[in-house]
Amino acid sequence: MKFIVFIISAVTLNAHALELTREISKQTNQIVVRVAHDSVRCDARGYGSSELKIDVKDLDWAASFNHRTFGEGQPCMTSGRCSPTSNPDTLLSQGEGDETVDLEVTHTEKAFIDETHNTCTRILQEDLKMTLRGKIFTHTRSGNLGETTAKACMALFKK
Repeated sequence: MKFIVFIISAVTLNAHALELTREISKQTNQIVVRVAHDSVRCDARGYGSSELKIDVKDLDWAASFNHRTFGEGQPCMTSGRCSPTSNPDTLLSQGEGDETVDLEVTHTEKAFIDETHNTCTRILQEDLKMTLRGKIFTHTRSGNLGETTAKACMALFKK
């Protein structure tokens, strides 16, 4: 329930506030992804439509946030909506097995400044990206860093 409230708050803030963004870090790590019938699927859980998903166990050490979708056992990434050209069969057409891929992990801080109330809400966002068998897989998670004054946020984001 807290997660839903947070999303509504962020959307409300975004509609009435100045948004500042800065990249905190970007790194690439090699990880191993197991491509198998039990790790690739089309599933709408966590999304509004059926997405091509793959379990990525190495996200437990390679990412800072928990990238598990509620109700799923392993962290996962998505390649977008399932379609006739983007589905488990197309990903598995090259066979099953382990693939070594580059995982790009980007951390971005966002600040939503409400000058009317002199407040600033800060959020840390983690974006993951990898290319597996010609398909780009991504996943995003974020967490609230708290609230401070508008002036303090402006100083943080000053170049």
